[in-house]
Amino acid sequence: MDSIDILFAYVIGGFGAWAAALMMLIAVQGDRLHRGVLLRCALGFTLLGAGMVLSGLVDRAARWPTLTLALSAVVATLVIYRALRQLVGVPVIPRLRRWSEIAALCLLLLLAWLGGPRSFALAFHIVCLALSLGLTWAVRRALLAPRNAAETAMAATLLFYAGTWVFALYATLQHDGPEHRHLLYVEPPLLAAYGVIYALLPLLVGAHVLNLANARLDRRLRQQASTDELTGLLTRRALNERAMAWHADVLERERLPAVLLLDVDHFKPINDTHGHERGDHVLRAVSGRLRGALRAGTPLARWGGEEFLVLLDAANLDEAGATAERMRTAVGATPFAFGEERLPVTISIGVSAWPAGGVFARAVAEADAALYSAKREGRDQARVAGVDRTVAAIATRRHATAGEESHLPGSGP
Repeated sequence: MDSIDILFAYVIGGFGAWAAALMMLIAVQGDRLHRGVLLRCALGFTLLGAGMVLSGLVDRAARWPTLTLALSAVVATLVIYRALRQLVGVPVIPRLRRWSEIAALCLLLLLAWLGGPRSFALAFHIVCLALSLGLTWAVRRALLAPRNAAETAMAATLLFYAGTWVFALYATLQHDGPEHRHLLYVEPPLLAAYGVIYALLPLLVGAHVLNLANARLDRRLRQQASTDELTGLLTRRALNERAMAWHADVLERERLPAVLLLDVDHFKPINDTHGHERGDHVLRAVSGRLRGALRAGTPLARWGGEEFLVLLDAANLDEAGATAERMRTAVGATPFAFGEERLPVTISIGVSAWPAGGVFARAVAEADAALYSAKREGRDQARVAGVDRTVAAIATRRHATAGEESHLPGSGP
């Protein structure tokens, strides 16, 4: 493939870059989350397309389109690089630094241009290799632990892109001849492959950017759907979706799945006396204490209003009851501080087993009945389904019984 064919491939690639930019401008209308990222990517692809199209359409005897191609490619790649970093979760760098980077690279290329064709070709390839490696490094996590297929595809494409610049720089170092308008110095057998690659790559990367943005948006929407906005706990729907898999896992480990249903005592008077904003603060504070009383990873959801539900992995019902008592104490032992005000808050808890073959809704109903019993008998207590005493009373009785047995004839050392 000769230089005319390569330049024609650049024209195709330029229109592909413009098509990618147009798709991003359309996507922005329905994706406010990634508006800034997509607009910067669209700008980058627009610049890249302009440089590639000009290099193929302007008088081939002129040398300035070579400089335009190089500047547009470098600036566009840097703009897309910085946008992609944000898209994969890397913190955004200050705008002044971004502009400084662009200015520094443009100045470097201009100085290399004045130094002659060879110095310009080397500078251009070194900069492009550095930027392609930076792109690959920015998405390195997607190579090692991708969260979705979009990340895998983007990372693989950028790794391949960096590889093309490694070989292109090597070929440039070996080249000892006239300047090429298209700035590629690989041997003719590979030149055709480079032409195809650079004709298709802008549109391919643009599609990857959109897929990555969509995947990230989908993940965020799923997270919002599964997380209670006020407390940060699981939503009722999210817990229902996870319950069966959790139940099977606990049974497989020969443990007892237990359901704990909790309710904040006298919550309506808190709202009526102190206002709904204070009520929201109470729910957030209660959520924090509940999390602190449970093992990390224990499913905990805001079940509705001032109710919470816990799926507990326990050895037996006694252990489940002890955990419920610990949670009750964690919430009620110390009043909540709101500025100068101290507000005592307690909870009531119902505990039930969810045995093998049991229905989740039935286990919840049994825990709800135990919770209702705890409410009816005075609140600020935990009850186990099917037991007519509070968890604390059962524990006290057992300790007393154990003490009596220790004093029986023949007991002890």
